[in-house]
Amino acid sequence: MVRFQVKDIRNTKAFPQLDYRFSTLEITPKAAVLERDYLGENPLHYFIDTAKSELTVGNNIADIKKYLENNQREFNWERVRAVSNNSRVTIDDVAFQIANPQEEERDCILQDYILQQTIDFADLAKVGAVTRKLLEDSVQQRIAAITETQLGILLSGGLDSMSVAYLLAKVAQKSKSDQTADVKKITAFTLKVNEDDHDIIKSREIAKQLSIDLAEVKLIADPQGITIALEKYNPQRELLYIRKVAEARELESVITESLRISGNPKKDNLFCAAAMYLIAQAVRTEGISAVFCGEGPNEMINDYGYIPKELGYATEDKGDVVFREVLTFGLKKNDRQLGRGGLAKHAICRMGKIFAEYGIRLEAPYFNRDIAKVLTNVPHLASYDTIKQQIVAAMFQGEGLDVFIEGTAKEKFQDGSGVSGLLKEYSQQRLIERFEQIYGVRKNGYLM
Repeated sequence: MVRFQVKDIRNTKAFPQLDYRFSTLEITPKAAVLERDYLGENPLHYFIDTAKSELTVGNNIADIKKYLENNQREFNWERVRAVSNNSRVTIDDVAFQIANPQEEERDCILQDYILQQTIDFADLAKVGAVTRKLLEDSVQQRIAAITETQLGILLSGGLDSMSVAYLLAKVAQKSKSDQTADVKKITAFTLKVNEDDHDIIKSREIAKQLSIDLAEVKLIADPQGITIALEKYNPQRELLYIRKVAEARELESVITESLRISGNPKKDNLFCAAAMYLIAQAVRTEGISAVFCGEGPNEMINDYGYIPKELGYATEDKGDVVFREVLTFGLKKNDRQLGRGGLAKHAICRMGKIFAEYGIRLEAPYFNRDIAKVLTNVPHLASYDTIKQQIVAAMFQGEGLDVFIEGTAKEKFQDGSGVSGLLKEYSQQRLIERFEQIYGVRKNGYLM
């Protein structure tokens, strides 16, 4: 047997071990073997303590830090490692002693992955039909792995969350007529600072169209901080009840906790993490422990409009396939704290880890290898900022969603909900300084 002890502190409730998402630990006579799923939906970190002969394995750096400090042991950010998505790390006695185990691919990388069916990526009608079927299957697979009947959906009013909400609503409607199935009840959650925020208006329209309840999480800001209240409406827009979720919390406290849990001070990520930190508290009060979201497509099609050349790549084409594969899957493994990049680095820290802190499982149906392969290869036929509308329109052609698709602009959840406005005093430098105070680290690789 290996001569070191293994302490497993993974949160398998929030990050379940399933075929499509996993962060596994296997202890053999010769080594501890860590593996992570293809797109990295389940995070996986480890800490080698040679002085105590212990390998600590967790889903979050924050969890490892808390565990070590609770046991009067020293935490060092630089000694935490991440298992990259689609990777296997084998730690034997030699690798443990030098604290430098080798990492290898579990399966082929996304760039080498071949779809089972041939598809003309320039044929948007075909792309839409294929993506719709893949997303539908992914939603069904995830629902089948959830025992709870009460499910949540984060509804921003954007195309990604709308598409997932639509398919969830169809499953719920079907379950009502199937006497052999558990009836699924869907509640949409959206944040609001003002009643006329863009996201809240759109979310109300979508919830009504889909015949699902809408929980509007109201953020009330005053000199004492932010108070959270929940207003729940049925599909007919009748108020069911109002519930206070949390007393006033200082903005600094919200920022500090969001930084601690997410482990990433990149401004866009942190503002999103803060939004998730606030809305997750409301989800928990509703007794919902599994929530769906539309995370994923923005990186897959570069809907954010990143310019490759500004980030060190040779092309200026925002629709470059290789660049979009980098945004989605990542190519570099040199950031050992947060993985090699892509969705595994950014989406999980700003969303999945936040919800896990509250014991809530976050499901992202777009986290699917086939969907990623399709969307990263769709050419920007007109411009990067219209391609998603074209794809989603093709996905749901003739299903009465055109009014929600046409003219929809890309807006981050934290922007459309008004959260970014609440946090406008927090510059990137201020976030970095606070993060470095929390984790005692002086580096900025986590910003890339």
